[in-house]
Amino acid sequence: MTPTATGAGHRSDSGSASTRALRPWDRLSLRMAVVFALVTVLAVGLVGGVIYQRQKREVEDTLGIQLLNIARVAALLIDPTLHAEVQRTRRQDSEAYARIRKTLATIQGEVLLTTPIYTLTDYDATARQARFMVTSGGPGAPGEPYPLVPEVAEPLGWSFEDGVARYTRAYKNQSGTWISAFAPIVDATGRTIAVLDVDYAIDIYLDRLRELERSVLLASLAGGLGALICGLLFARYLTRPISALTAGVARVAAGDLSRALPVRSRDEIGRLTQAFNQMLEGLRQRDFIRNAFGRYVSPEVAKALLESPEGLRLGGEKREVTVLMSDLRGYTQFAERGDPTRVMDVLNGYLARMAEVVIAHGGTVNEFIGDAVFAIFGAPIAHADHAERAAAAAIAMQAAMVEINATHAARGLPPFEMGIGINTGEAVVGNIGSEQRAKYTVVGNAVNVAARVESSTVGGQIFVSAATYDKIRELVEVAGPVPVQVKGVSEPLLLYELRAIGGRFAQRLPEASTDADPQADVTLPVVCHVIDGKVVRAESVAGTIMRLGPRHVDARIATALAPLTNLKLRLNYPGLGVDSADLYGKVVPWEDPAASGLTRIRLTSVEAADQKAIEAIIADAR
Repeated sequence: MTPTATGAGHRSDSGSASTRALRPWDRLSLRMAVVFALVTVLAVGLVGGVIYQRQKREVEDTLGIQLLNIARVAALLIDPTLHAEVQRTRRQDSEAYARIRKTLATIQGEVLLTTPIYTLTDYDATARQARFMVTSGGPGAPGEPYPLVPEVAEPLGWSFEDGVARYTRAYKNQSGTWISAFAPIVDATGRTIAVLDVDYAIDIYLDRLRELERSVLLASLAGGLGALICGLLFARYLTRPISALTAGVARVAAGDLSRALPVRSRDEIGRLTQAFNQMLEGLRQRDFIRNAFGRYVSPEVAKALLESPEGLRLGGEKREVTVLMSDLRGYTQFAERGDPTRVMDVLNGYLARMAEVVIAHGGTVNEFIGDAVFAIFGAPIAHADHAERAAAAAIAMQAAMVEINATHAARGLPPFEMGIGINTGEAVVGNIGSEQRAKYTVVGNAVNVAARVESSTVGGQIFVSAATYDKIRELVEVAGPVPVQVKGVSEPLLLYELRAIGGRFAQRLPEASTDADPQADVTLPVVCHVIDGKVVRAESVAGTIMRLGPRHVDARIATALAPLTNLKLRLNYPGLGVDSADLYGKVVPWEDPAASGLTRIRLTSVEAADQKAIEAIIADAR
């Protein structure tokens, strides 16, 4: 009976800790509601304050600039000689005074100012005053003192000192709130003899800003009250569905795993989070490999890793593998112009079919890079015939491409082509990443060379490196070799074009020769630019196209071009007086005794308008 009593006592303590009543402040609903209300009040108040200050500044700047323009124009219209005479005589009944006053009155009337425009002289910084000289109307006899508030004295003194027009910020005096602008009146020697003053009362604008201020205050209070009520309702809603969340935890235990949740409180949600994390920790280790590998490896690979605890260990090993790289040609233009939903549907269908082929031949799809496929053969499962499997998978992928294009044609979609490069070599394979997120991958020169081999292909073509060919030479039918100099490799690569494979994977590459395409004898000027990597060389190479086809051209080029050189072409269409858009192509190995001196260029990218133009030229010539 003792153990039973002890266990019961433990459960009672635990139960009391989880079910005892919470203090009001410990309740999530109250704390969330208060936080929501405070954040809402602060946010609305802060935004309102920023808007208020910005509106005030904009009012000051807008009115100040307008007054400054008025002051500058008025100062230019005042004859400094007449003003100097007024300063000397200080008589209101003089002709000079009358003429200047008339000018100022005219300006005041034109710009609809309700306050007089006047000129000031004899600025005294110590006494903080100046003297009236001429006004457009109202008080202010010549020589009468004009006391200055601090906000006006400083900018006015600067205008007297440096002769630069400027305006004040909003300031107050006994008559209200104002903005003033000053413009110097300069004599023939460039000396500032007086400053013209334009004042404008802005009380009406400030009244509008005060209305905005009141609106912001009311919005803050209303927002705070609304946030308090909504926060209480929403927080209570969160704390009630404990049974529903417990059922969700059970579903996670069945295989729907996600990251652990941080425990940030001691309330109901905090306790439920602790239970969730305890359950998740027990499930993560068991399901890690399945989640990491189940989406991109064959069932055999997933099974082997699930049976080996060492399969989870981060790290790698050196192993000879065969790397397959493929790239879709013509898809980029389709993606740029097509409907996004349709574009992704086409891409997903293509990648799914290619992945099926790779997995069926014992390979692992390591990564999808846009419309490119990066696959490995020989890892993580070590196949002695990994090169043979990769070659067979490549031919099967090209056959699958024919089926995909037939489906596309029925749906009104454009056809696509795919180039595949294969290389065999030693690489480091293994898991990289962290304990929370890992990836099985392969790194090394074998991968880089495979990428270079793939970049040398045209659509419908498969190139294998010399290292791969040495492994399967007894089983395959190839064309070549073609020497290619690529970046990162000191010696030229010998590439073999794969045509067929025998043995248990016996199959032949689908016929995709461009020789059967309609051709026309033409004489079309062409300008070529060599593409080095991703850089188009500035220097051009001139030539003439002698035979034109929809997918290739035979040209007489002024400079010999090595096979597999990438080119940017620009054709001149006869009779149209215009050039084509940029066409892209690749020099392909070609031996034709009847075409001595001609270079065959396989077109890899052609705009739709140029394709129609080429087809029209071929039709006319035939």
